[in-house]
Amino acid sequence: MLVFVTRPGEPVLITTAPPSPAKERRDRERRYLITMAIRVVCFVLAIVLFGIRQRLLAGFAVAGSLILPWVAVVAANAGPTRNPGAAAPSLYAKRKAAELESGKTRD
Repeated sequence: MLVFVTRPGEPVLITTAPPSPAKERRDRERRYLITMAIRVVCFVLAIVLFGIRQRLLAGFAVAGSLILPWVAVVAANAGPTRNPGAAAPSLYAKRKAAELESGKTRD
């Protein structure tokens, strides 16, 4: 997980906050369940296609039903990726540090 650390003088932007752990978990569970539902459809389709003697199409459906569990686990375990450069909104501009003026005076 990527953590953004701010200095005391910098404002904290809500757009740079990561999603809540509950929302992240819900999204990962949803991705897993959708992928596994597609796997079940591939498995049933393979049985039907073997029954009507469409061996080539049934082979693709079997391959899908064998590969999709791995894809589902990898996709569900992948955490969110954040690009630190793209996290800041374009309207936010960092302020320049205050500088002291020189000791010379204008006459």
